[in-house]
Amino acid sequence: MSSRTQGGISNSLVTKEIHLPTLYEVGIEMTCFSNAVKLFRGHYTRDVPVRQNRTLIFMSTYTSYRLAQLVSQRLPRRFAYWVGLRIADRFFARDQQGRRAVMSNLSRILESQGTHASEESLRQMARRNFQYFGKYLVDFFRFSRFQLKDVHRLVSMEHLEYLEEAERLGQGVVLITAHLGNWELGAAILSSLGRRLSAVYFPQRASKINELFQKHRSQRGIHLIPFGHAARGVLKALKNKEHVAMLADRDYTTHHDEPILFFGRPARLPSGPARIAIKTGCPVVPTFLVRQEDDTFRLRFHPPIIPTPKMSVEQMRLRVRDALESEIARNPLQWFMFDDFWELRNHHEPSRNP
Repeated sequence: MSSRTQGGISNSLVTKEIHLPTLYEVGIEMTCFSNAVKLFRGHYTRDVPVRQNRTLIFMSTYTSYRLAQLVSQRLPRRFAYWVGLRIADRFFARDQQGRRAVMSNLSRILESQGTHASEESLRQMARRNFQYFGKYLVDFFRFSRFQLKDVHRLVSMEHLEYLEEAERLGQGVVLITAHLGNWELGAAILSSLGRRLSAVYFPQRASKINELFQKHRSQRGIHLIPFGHAARGVLKALKNKEHVAMLADRDYTTHHDEPILFFGRPARLPSGPARIAIKTGCPVVPTFLVRQEDDTFRLRFHPPIIPTPKMSVEQMRLRVRDALESEIARNPLQWFMFDDFWELRNHHEPSRNP
């Protein structure tokens, strides 16, 4: 087996003297994974009173995230991944709701391509999805900053010329991405390459958790714009000819636009990126960072979508939708949606993962 095979440990790693995680540390990692998935689904917002909800988030989440940060940073990278995979497997076995939701989402993506997977195939694919998410969490805490040497060592670029084409227009650039691969590191990589980058983020309800996540993001050289008051910050950044990164695969607003077809079925996708592009005339560049089999990353840029005077918001939404479908179809196992994406009633519940 190759030393880069997922789920295994290389022979060279085994021969080194390393710190083995204690059962307590593994338990903390598992709690962190559980909380991340639950917060990602909006689980804590459904049945818990507001005051109790705040206490629950603080007590059960902050400590596990903080200790998971320490564990992710102190272990060798490949061994940290190995621990993350084992924890992901444990949580996959226990989280029936999340498992069924991921299987349902994968089934719909495959069906749109004319493929009908068996129940067992979908189960194995869903397990891989959980494992990828485990690695995502390790990376989130491990890479507090990304330097040029890390880019050269871990990242390959695909179609950087598309970004450069948009930049030559002399305006700001709207970068749209998805809950795919490692969108957080994608922003850090662009920042390390000298781009002035702002990113719209979703504040955590508990202040200490928010501070923990924001410390990681700010160390990566990214200017942060909180969701809910983003319009002014986004427009200011674009006016200053900066790059603004926005997630475009889920609508977090309370005033929903009409659903559009996504992989052949109606779904709620946000109109914010499209509205901003049409309003400002700034080009939109779909940008995705996906994990490779050897745990390096590929930063892929799609052709810029340049607004024209006659282009409507709806037309721009469809162009953005097409880019999302293209990339998610190529990497469905790295799309992190732990509830049924096509259940339209769920889309107002915000994702709270890092």
